[in-house]
Amino acid sequence: MDLAEPTDFAQAFGDVVAARRSNRTFGPLSLMDLSALLWYSCRSVAQRPSGLGFDLSFRPAPSAGAIHPIHVLACSQEQNIWQRYNPVRHQLIEVPDRLLPPQSAMTEISPALPIQKGTILWLAAEVGKTASKYENIASLIWRDAGALLAHLGLAASSLGLNFCPLGATGAKWGTALDETKLICGVGVALVGTPAIADVPGDIVKL
Repeated sequence: MDLAEPTDFAQAFGDVVAARRSNRTFGPLSLMDLSALLWYSCRSVAQRPSGLGFDLSFRPAPSAGAIHPIHVLACSQEQNIWQRYNPVRHQLIEVPDRLLPPQSAMTEISPALPIQKGTILWLAAEVGKTASKYENIASLIWRDAGALLAHLGLAASSLGLNFCPLGATGAKWGTALDETKLICGVGVALVGTPAIADVPGDIVKL
Protein backbone atom coordinates (compact mmCIF):
# COMPACT_ATOMS: atom_id res chain seq x y z
CA MET A 1 0.00 0.00 0.00
CA ASP A 2 1.51 3.32 -1.10
CA LEU A 3 1.38 6.08 1.51
CA ALA A 4 0.89 9.75 0.69
CA GLU A 5 3.71 12.17 1.37
CA PRO A 6 2.62 14.42 4.25
CA THR A 7 2.32 18.16 3.87
CA ASP A 8 5.25 20.01 5.36
CA PHE A 9 4.49 22.20 8.33
CA ALA A 10 6.52 24.63 10.40
CA GLN A 11 6.67 24.16 14.15
CA ALA A 12 9.30 25.36 16.59
CA PHE A 13 11.45 22.49 17.83
CA GLY A 14 11.32 23.89 21.35
CA ASP A 15 7.54 23.64 21.31
CA VAL A 16 7.72 20.02 20.13
CA VAL A 17 10.13 19.07 22.92
CA ALA A 18 8.11 20.90 25.57
CA ALA A 19 4.89 19.18 24.50
CA ARG A 20 6.30 15.64 24.43
CA ARG A 21 4.67 13.34 26.98
CA SER A 22 4.07 9.61 27.32
CA ASN A 23 0.29 9.43 27.08
CA ARG A 24 -1.83 6.40 27.91
CA THR A 25 -5.10 7.05 26.12
CA PHE A 26 -5.39 6.27 22.43
CA GLY A 27 -8.02 7.11 19.85
CA PRO A 28 -8.00 5.66 16.31
CA LEU A 29 -5.02 6.56 14.13
CA SER A 30 -5.83 7.54 10.56
CA LEU A 31 -3.74 6.29 7.66
CA MET A 32 -2.67 9.90 7.06
CA ASP A 33 -1.41 10.24 10.65
CA LEU A 34 0.47 6.94 10.46
CA SER A 35 1.98 7.97 7.13
CA ALA A 36 3.22 11.26 8.61
CA LEU A 37 4.63 9.58 11.72
CA LEU A 38 6.60 7.07 9.63
CA TRP A 39 7.70 9.71 7.13
CA TYR A 40 9.21 11.98 9.77
CA SER A 41 10.76 9.11 11.77
CA CYS A 42 11.73 6.20 9.55
CA ARG A 43 11.75 7.02 5.86
CA SER A 44 14.97 6.64 3.89
CA VAL A 45 16.06 10.09 2.77
CA ALA A 46 19.02 8.76 0.77
CA GLN A 47 20.88 5.50 0.13
CA ARG A 48 24.50 4.67 -0.57
CA PRO A 49 25.92 1.38 -1.92
CA SER A 50 28.10 -0.64 0.44
CA GLY A 51 30.13 -3.81 0.37
CA LEU A 52 27.90 -5.39 3.03
CA GLY A 53 25.31 -6.84 0.67
CA PHE A 54 22.78 -4.02 1.16
CA ASP A 55 22.64 -0.26 0.75
CA LEU A 56 23.39 2.04 3.65
CA SER A 57 20.48 4.31 4.48
CA PHE A 58 20.19 7.86 5.80
CA ARG A 59 17.05 8.50 7.84
CA PRO A 60 15.72 11.00 10.41
CA ALA A 61 16.74 8.75 13.34
CA PRO A 62 20.41 7.69 13.65
CA SER A 63 21.75 4.14 13.39
CA ALA A 64 25.20 2.63 13.90
CA GLY A 65 27.02 2.64 10.57
CA ALA A 66 23.88 3.90 8.76
CA ILE A 67 22.80 0.25 8.69
CA HIS A 68 19.29 0.67 10.12
CA PRO A 69 18.56 -2.99 10.94
CA ILE A 70 15.21 -2.23 12.59
CA HIS A 71 11.92 -2.74 10.74
CA VAL A 72 8.80 -0.96 11.99
CA LEU A 73 5.52 -2.90 11.86
CA ALA A 74 2.08 -1.50 12.69
CA CYS A 75 -1.15 -3.18 13.79
CA SER A 76 -4.47 -2.04 15.26
CA GLN A 77 -7.42 -3.99 16.62
CA GLU A 78 -9.59 -2.52 13.87
CA GLN A 79 -7.35 -3.78 11.04
CA ASN A 80 -6.19 -6.89 12.95
CA ILE A 81 -3.21 -7.47 10.66
CA TRP A 82 0.45 -6.50 10.77
CA GLN A 83 1.89 -4.20 8.11
CA ARG A 84 5.62 -3.63 7.64
CA TYR A 85 6.89 -0.19 6.68
CA ASN A 86 9.08 0.07 3.58
CA PRO A 87 11.23 3.17 4.26
CA VAL A 88 12.55 3.45 0.70
CA ARG A 89 9.20 3.44 -1.10
CA HIS A 90 7.13 4.84 1.81
CA GLN A 91 4.78 1.86 1.69
CA LEU A 92 3.03 -0.51 4.06
CA ILE A 93 3.40 -4.20 3.20
CA GLU A 94 0.96 -6.71 4.67
CA VAL A 95 2.43 -9.57 6.72
CA PRO A 96 0.52 -12.89 6.45
CA ASP A 97 -1.45 -13.63 9.60
CA ARG A 98 -0.05 -17.18 9.82
CA LEU A 99 3.47 -15.77 10.17
CA LEU A 100 2.68 -13.06 12.69
CA PRO A 101 -0.70 -13.37 14.46
CA PRO A 102 -1.76 -9.97 15.82
CA GLN A 103 -3.78 -11.41 18.69
CA SER A 104 -0.76 -12.85 20.48
CA ALA A 105 0.85 -9.42 20.59
CA MET A 106 -2.33 -7.75 21.82
CA THR A 107 -2.77 -10.37 24.54
CA GLU A 108 0.79 -9.83 25.77
CA ILE A 109 0.74 -6.05 26.04
CA SER A 110 -2.87 -5.43 27.15
CA PRO A 111 -2.24 -6.21 30.88
CA ALA A 112 0.43 -3.48 30.97
CA LEU A 113 -1.55 -0.89 29.03
CA PRO A 114 -4.95 -1.35 27.33
CA ILE A 115 -4.65 -0.83 23.58
CA GLN A 116 -8.04 0.92 23.38
CA LYS A 117 -8.32 2.16 19.77
CA GLY A 118 -4.61 2.75 19.35
CA THR A 119 -2.06 1.26 16.97
CA ILE A 120 0.79 -1.01 18.06
CA LEU A 121 4.23 -0.25 16.66
CA TRP A 122 6.68 -3.16 16.82
CA LEU A 123 10.40 -2.67 16.27
CA ALA A 124 11.95 -5.85 14.83
CA ALA A 125 15.72 -5.96 14.31
CA GLU A 126 17.31 -7.82 11.41
CA VAL A 127 20.33 -8.84 13.47
CA GLY A 128 22.46 -10.08 10.59
CA LYS A 129 22.71 -6.61 9.04
CA THR A 130 24.54 -5.14 12.03
CA ALA A 131 26.59 -8.34 12.43
CA SER A 132 27.86 -7.95 8.86
CA LYS A 133 30.00 -5.01 10.01
CA TYR A 134 30.32 -5.01 13.79
CA GLU A 135 31.11 -7.26 16.73
CA ASN A 136 29.23 -6.94 20.05
CA ILE A 137 26.11 -6.13 18.06
CA ALA A 138 23.59 -6.30 20.92
CA SER A 139 24.69 -2.97 22.37
CA LEU A 140 24.48 -1.25 18.98
CA ILE A 141 21.04 -2.65 18.14
CA TRP A 142 19.60 -1.66 21.52
CA ARG A 143 20.98 1.85 21.06
CA ASP A 144 19.41 1.99 17.60
CA ALA A 145 16.09 0.92 19.12
CA GLY A 146 16.26 3.56 21.83
CA ALA A 147 17.09 6.29 19.32
CA LEU A 148 14.23 5.25 17.06
CA LEU A 149 11.70 5.12 19.92
CA ALA A 150 12.80 8.58 21.08
CA HIS A 151 12.48 9.98 17.57
CA LEU A 152 9.05 8.41 17.13
CA GLY A 153 8.00 10.09 20.37
CA LEU A 154 9.15 13.50 19.18
CA ALA A 155 7.51 13.05 15.78
CA ALA A 156 4.26 12.02 17.47
CA SER A 157 4.46 15.13 19.66
CA SER A 158 4.89 17.35 16.60
CA LEU A 159 1.83 15.72 14.98
CA GLY A 160 -0.35 16.06 18.07
CA LEU A 161 -0.52 12.29 18.62
CA ASN A 162 -0.43 10.30 21.86
CA PHE A 163 2.56 7.98 22.10
CA CYS A 164 3.85 5.62 24.78
CA PRO A 165 6.81 3.19 24.65
CA LEU A 166 6.15 -0.07 26.50
CA GLY A 167 8.34 -2.40 28.53
CA ALA A 168 7.60 -5.30 26.18
CA THR A 169 10.00 -5.87 23.29
CA GLY A 170 8.07 -8.47 21.29
CA ALA A 171 11.21 -10.61 21.37
CA LYS A 172 9.31 -13.82 20.53
CA TRP A 173 6.64 -12.47 18.21
CA GLY A 174 8.52 -13.08 14.96
CA THR A 175 9.68 -16.65 15.47
CA ALA A 176 7.72 -17.84 12.42
CA LEU A 177 9.10 -15.05 10.23
CA ASP A 178 12.68 -16.26 10.24
CA GLU A 179 13.87 -19.83 10.71
CA THR A 180 17.46 -18.67 11.28
CA LYS A 181 16.36 -16.67 14.35
CA LEU A 182 17.98 -13.49 13.06
CA ILE A 183 14.89 -11.30 13.53
CA CYS A 184 14.38 -10.15 17.10
CA GLY A 185 11.86 -7.80 18.66
CA VAL A 186 13.58 -4.82 20.31
CA GLY A 187 10.72 -2.48 21.19
CA VAL A 188 7.00 -1.85 21.30
CA ALA A 189 4.97 1.35 21.51
CA LEU A 190 1.36 2.45 21.30
CA VAL A 191 0.26 5.47 19.30
CA GLY A 192 -3.10 7.08 18.62
CA THR A 193 -5.03 10.30 18.50
CA PRO A 194 -5.76 12.07 21.80
CA ALA A 195 -8.83 10.61 23.50
CA ILE A 196 -11.62 12.77 24.89
CA ALA A 197 -10.43 11.98 28.41
CA ASP A 198 -7.13 13.79 27.81
CA VAL A 199 -7.13 17.05 29.75
CA PRO A 200 -4.10 19.27 29.02
CA GLY A 201 -4.89 21.34 32.08
CA ASP A 202 -3.86 18.42 34.29
CA ILE A 203 -0.22 18.99 33.33
CA VAL A 204 1.56 21.19 35.85
CA LYS A 205 4.50 23.16 34.47
CA LEU A 206 7.44 23.62 36.79
